[in-house]
Amino acid sequence: MEYVAWKLGKKIIKVDPKGTSQHCWQCLNRVSKSLSERWHSCPECGQELDRDYNSALLIQKIGLLSTQEEDITSVKTAVIAHLAEESRALHPP
Repeated sequence: MEYVAWKLGKKIIKVDPKGTSQHCWQCLNRVSKSLSERWHSCPECGQELDRDYNSALLIQKIGLLSTQEEDITSVKTAVIAHLAEESRALHPP
């Protein structure tokens, strides 16, 4: 896949999928659920969708964020960046 992307002039962004089913793709809030729970319901922003679709959207979001900020490749770094951004918005210099 990397070779095909290279030939097409595209870039592959590797995203760590760990924890993507335990966070909301929209607001990055942690929404713990057991493996048998197949539906994602975020109490923070109200997102309601299939657990796997939520995970896919979050992986896509992290990949897009990593094109803007090089160190974002996992849920953990996305949440840290999101919290830092919220803090800057609440406490401008």
